[in-house]
Amino acid sequence: MSIVLPVQDLALRSHDISVGLGNKVVPDFEALPQLGQMVRLALHIRGLARIEYDILRLVAYHYLQIAPNDLRNIVKDLAEAEFIRIFSEGDTYKAILPTVPYYDEMYTKIGEFATSEKNLNEAEQLAITILDKLTKSPVAKQSLTQLGADSKLLERSLNIGNQGNYLITKRVRGKDVVLSPVFFSENADIYADLVAKSGATSIQRLLKLIEGFQGVPLNIIETRKEINGTKLTDDEILLLKRLASDGAVKPPSISTSHAGVNHFMFTPKPGDARLNPTKRDIYERAMALVSAVRQGQFLPKAYAIRSPYAILNKLKNSDEGLRANTEAYEQYKKLTVMRVGRLESTGSSNWHVFKINKTEENLAALNIAIDLVDTGGTKGLEIDDEARIALGQDQTYVESLIGSRQLREQEYVPLSEEHQEQMDNLFLGGA
Repeated sequence: MSIVLPVQDLALRSHDISVGLGNKVVPDFEALPQLGQMVRLALHIRGLARIEYDILRLVAYHYLQIAPNDLRNIVKDLAEAEFIRIFSEGDTYKAILPTVPYYDEMYTKIGEFATSEKNLNEAEQLAITILDKLTKSPVAKQSLTQLGADSKLLERSLNIGNQGNYLITKRVRGKDVVLSPVFFSENADIYADLVAKSGATSIQRLLKLIEGFQGVPLNIIETRKEINGTKLTDDEILLLKRLASDGAVKPPSISTSHAGVNHFMFTPKPGDARLNPTKRDIYERAMALVSAVRQGQFLPKAYAIRSPYAILNKLKNSDEGLRANTEAYEQYKKLTVMRVGRLESTGSSNWHVFKINKTEENLAALNIAIDLVDTGGTKGLEIDDEARIALGQDQTYVESLIGSRQLREQEYVPLSEEHQEQMDNLFLGGA
């Protein structure tokens, strides 16, 4: 089979698989893990100044799970893609200077590099194709036969994905359902059950609509029977309500005296490959920010917010906060509990100004909230900020920082029965 994905998606899926695999070595994969690590390293060095190679090697190993013997080839590939400049003495790398472009261009160029310079084998192509299909929705295992892959190769690919932590197979309602914890990290059983009952197409359609309107209130969807102008059936609304009530999407809620308790719908929280564990709290704050402005947009007491995007940008760029109003207290009080911002009384009864607490975490949450409202997606969630900080320090600092970390042992995904038989024959002289 051959990959027919856009080059951006080829780079993205390679990264997702590589992060999922971690230290696991898959005998079926040749170019894919290194391609994924190339993306991972590029993400972390983008925008940094000159990095000494000894520091790069330490940080890449301890934070990014890139072995020293792989790093040199990855650095060479990044230089060939014109993402870095290498400083060397003879054959010895001394330092690099990153020139990595912004996210979309970075993924495009790495994808183009992969198609022109890397020959992905059939197992790698199938793994990437399956994962890309699962980014949109979990699917019934039987439907994957439509990809046209050999049945043994397909079964092997699913086995590798399960051992590599980027696929999960669940048996529900007499069906095997495959999903990816990269994109559906929580409540896998609920998603598997919904796919088995309602089909992958229904789930995919609803999640796509929510992605285009992150934070839309569930009550508004029920009342209008639509999302952003797209009509929904009663069955689809029931399906959305189950996603919310069963906790599959864990919608944030806001309670006000004039509109009661309302839940705000988001696509599932990404898994560790797409959302670094250190940023989970920041992502929660971002969803709370979007929910607050959607409350003002759709469920105001008197005056509706016309542009949530403009409100979030004002919070980011202004020290004055939002204009005082009588609805601010109920609309933003949950954000004060989360320490995202503060409410300041104007002295008049019930009039408050909401201001952001401009910490590094809250500004990061604001940037994510702006992305969620603007494009429905986010950028940079997979980056380990500790690794980026370490890359800018001297060697003594980095060595002390990682001194308490344990050396990692590589794990190996077992050979397939066919490959194991070939190996046995080779060593026993039967081939």
